[in-house]
Amino acid sequence: MSTPTVTSPREAPAGWWRRNRWALVALPVALALALVASGDRVRTLWWEQDLRRPTTVAAGGTGDFHQRVYDGVGGTLPIDVQVRLDEVGDATTLPDEMELPDGTRAVQVDLTLSADPDSVISGCVLAVRDANGARYDYVANAWGAFQAVIPCVPEDTPGPRASLGELDDKLSDPEEPPRPDTWSVSRVVVVPEGTEVTEVVLWWQKPQYLLLEVPG
Repeated sequence: MSTPTVTSPREAPAGWWRRNRWALVALPVALALALVASGDRVRTLWWEQDLRRPTTVAAGGTGDFHQRVYDGVGGTLPIDVQVRLDEVGDATTLPDEMELPDGTRAVQVDLTLSADPDSVISGCVLAVRDANGARYDYVANAWGAFQAVIPCVPEDTPGPRASLGELDDKLSDPEEPPRPDTWSVSRVVVVPEGTEVTEVVLWWQKPQYLLLEVPG
């Protein structure tokens, strides 16, 4: 009759906790790194969803704005434009059929812009801000009126548009005249009564933007 083999405690197979002790030690570090990376992504997305990188232009001055923006087909294109704020004041003439709501007033923003006629500068957004930072965006279709969809280019000669791939041929107009080197636009922004406009802002893709100071 054979004698049963007895395994000493030193020879016993290591338990689960012992086998995985280094993984357990590293786990808090891995979790911390994952949280940091996730936090960085959140901060990046949060940062890019607002106007945070101004190019400031003093009242009466002309601003040079440069930015690379994403197009509609996975690439980028440059925005290179010069902008001057000519005047901000009560609109003396409202756009056709505009009816102001009670407690509001219409502010007219006059801008002069310059850019290469072959460059793409469509896709801009216009707004005004008061001394407290409250922002009031330009709205093309509201209060019964239809204004220019793109506030920073001439309506009849907007110039090139960002590529939309296969739609380019269908949307392009070969007979459209080129955009001039320099042009002026006047746009109406509706704000609450009593609002004192101190800044005009213009942007293409956040977080960069052009901040034009209004003369005091």
